[in-house]
Amino acid sequence: EAIGYGCIKMNIDTDTQWSYWSGIRDFEKKYSPYLQTQIGNPDGEDKPNKKFYDPRECIRAAEVSTVDRLQMAFEDLNCQNVLGLDPPKEPANTLGPRRGGLPV
Repeated sequence: EAIGYGCIKMNIDTDTQWSYWSGIRDFEKKYSPYLQTQIGNPDGEDKPNKKFYDPRECIRAAEVSTVDRLQMAFEDLNCQNVLGLDPPKEPANTLGPRRGGLPV
C-alpha cells in the first residue's frame, strides 16, 4: 500500500551484497573443473584455462547477478518507465559482445 502512495524505504544493501556473492559462487560452481589448474580441463589435457581464471570473468558474473537483483527491486517499487520515456534501446555505438569472454 505504501508504494502506491510513493512512501517507502527499501534497504537492499544486504540483497545486493548477496547477489554479488551469488554471482561469484555460481561462476565457480559452473566452471569448477576449469579452475583447478592453468592447463588441462575437461576439453583436453593441453587446453589452457586462462579465460576461466581471469578475475574479470567472475566479477562480470557478479555484476550481472547484481543487475538482475536491482531489476527485481525496481519492479517491486514500480519505478520502471515512470518518466514518460520509452524503454532504453540497445546501444548502436558498440562493437557487440566482448570477444573471448565467457557467457554469463
